[in-house]
Amino acid sequence: MTNTFKIFSTLLLAVALIGCQSDDSTDETPQQTQQQQSQQQGPMGQMQQQQAPDVDVSDEEAATFADAAMSAQQVQMQAQKQMMGIIQDEGLDVQTYQKIAQSQQMGQGDSTQFSDSQMEKFDAATSSIQELQSEIRDSVSKAIEDAGMKMQRFQDISRAAQQDSALQKQIQQQIQEKMGGQMQQQPPQN
Repeated sequence: MTNTFKIFSTLLLAVALIGCQSDDSTDETPQQTQQQQSQQQGPMGQMQQQQAPDVDVSDEEAATFADAAMSAQQVQMQAQKQMMGIIQDEGLDVQTYQKIAQSQQMGQGDSTQFSDSQMEKFDAATSSIQELQSEIRDSVSKAIEDAGMKMQRFQDISRAAQQDSALQKQIQQQIQEKMGGQMQQQPPQN
């Protein structure tokens, strides 16, 4: 059960990251996305939550959503490997790339803690990643549609599931059913 909860939590996170993107979004770096999220904070630094759409989801549609979410997660996992490969191909390790990105987010982009060479590699990797992001969005959309769900409906259910515990449970149940055979085959973790 704990394993299922971890998988469901990971899926919801993946869905939140990709499912709520609009089809007409522009290429954005992870830094730009986080900057936009921080700009959505209201008074006293509290996050303003978007109103979740009021959706009714049948068990059949929840099953389709679960299929779509799992397919989208597979695309994301592959894309993450590709992005890590891009960073490493440019001659940076992922940790250094993340540190540079974080320093730029905090307005310390001209920091002298990174060499010119590291900054050039960072810029080259970021450029390549931005090009890949468009392909990733297309692949995610295709995976969702191939699972039998329209992207807008997937996004609506995704937003609603983030705030509706009953819908979360409904989706979790579908994921458990789909992964039940796989999870029963795994030995317990100690």
